[in-house]
Amino acid sequence: MFQTAAGVTIPFPEQIEEGYQILDDTLTVNLSYEKLAAFVEAFYSLLPEPLFLAVHPDAEDEETVYYLDGMTRRQLSMILDGYGELLYQDGLSSFAIASHESEEELFVQKYKVLSLYSPDLPRFFPLLKQFDVPRVEQLQTVWDTFSEEHPGEARRLEIAGQTVPDMIGELKKIGMYQAQ
Repeated sequence: MFQTAAGVTIPFPEQIEEGYQILDDTLTVNLSYEKLAAFVEAFYSLLPEPLFLAVHPDAEDEETVYYLDGMTRRQLSMILDGYGELLYQDGLSSFAIASHESEEELFVQKYKVLSLYSPDLPRFFPLLKQFDVPRVEQLQTVWDTFSEEHPGEARRLEIAGQTVPDMIGELKKIGMYQAQ
């Protein structure tokens, strides 16, 4: 069965299947939670440096975003080793990892629906195949299962004594800044 992050509750997980759909220069991807961390790492390993991390501490507030720019893959790996579980599990936040050079981006949205942007989408097809994510013509995401009677729920989590806003506070010490 399709797994979700700890901070996410969806009404009908049995209606969600892994898959991806292509729309213009974007892949929308359903990926079961147990594959998320490995997929993110495999994605950014394909990107040319420098990389950046963008964090929306509250996915409903699209105006507030924090960036940590100019990173190597190794630096990003170190940050995700320390804070990845928090980013992957938290239900209220969303985040993106991207390359300044190629302008390719993986956006992990609220409810952990993924959007992968690239001017050359076919270069990521082997990655999707590696994670057994099939192409579908019409992808049903968790958003399609919500109704007034059966809404989804996204919650702020605390892991190892920290929340996403706490993480942002720590990353500000090494250059994370709020977008203007």
